[in-house]
Amino acid sequence: MEKRVLVIEDYSSIGNCSLTAGIPILSAFGSYPVGLPTALLSTQTAGIKGYTFIDLCDNMLPAYKHWKKLGIKFDCVYVGFLGSQAIIDATEQILKQEKKEGTLIAFDPAMAESGKLYAIFDEAYKERIIDLCKKYADIVMPNFTEGKMLAELNLDLEPNEQNARMILNILKSKGYKSVLLSGVINRSQQGAGLLSKAGRISFAYDRHFDQNIHGAGDVFSSAFIGKLMQRASAENAMKSAVAFTEDCIEVSLKEKADLRYGLLIEKVIPNVKEY
Repeated sequence: MEKRVLVIEDYSSIGNCSLTAGIPILSAFGSYPVGLPTALLSTQTAGIKGYTFIDLCDNMLPAYKHWKKLGIKFDCVYVGFLGSQAIIDATEQILKQEKKEGTLIAFDPAMAESGKLYAIFDEAYKERIIDLCKKYADIVMPNFTEGKMLAELNLDLEPNEQNARMILNILKSKGYKSVLLSGVINRSQQGAGLLSKAGRISFAYDRHFDQNIHGAGDVFSSAFIGKLMQRASAENAMKSAVAFTEDCIEVSLKEKADLRYGLLIEKVIPNVKEY
């Protein structure tokens, strides 16, 4: 039976990120994704001017309550980019209910990269996201910068395996159940580190691309959740997600795609059974 995944994040019509990446990737891996958009944008925002933006916070709880009246149950709640304190408030109400029902909650903090918070966020927003992760997440999926923030490390650290292991151990000591840390670099390779529920730390790597590639994090997290919903172990889901994301990047670079508009996931999705 298909696993139903509630995906809470923005919908950028062009850009292959957030819901426009999550919905097709989760579907390809055999899940039934239910999108709950926090906002509607004409395009993703990195390197693109003039985009339109509509806040959809007012629709979030009415939509969720409608689903509950219909008896809809979720196997996983996958939280990504939220964007405002009001959206965090609405999301927390949903997480409280789903936590009571024993739903798996996977949380991508989606608030920072390249060593700093996104320009639209402040410390208060960061602290709210960290609080949600601590309270509700069964698995947290930060990039390296976000991992440092969750670990409260105000240090300039190379994203290597040694430092990744340190971050994962700190998060373990802080009570995080499981952590998937992306953006880890090991010599000529790049991948992720996993802190499993059993407390084991493992890593998976593939080719390293020396550039900032928009949407790769959302592709990675979505593939990980998709594989996890197939009842794969978290470690095997990490390996599959690393390989899937690497292939999406490789195809996109080979075809000289405009990376402002995201990765060419549609070129790799037909081969999803290989992962």
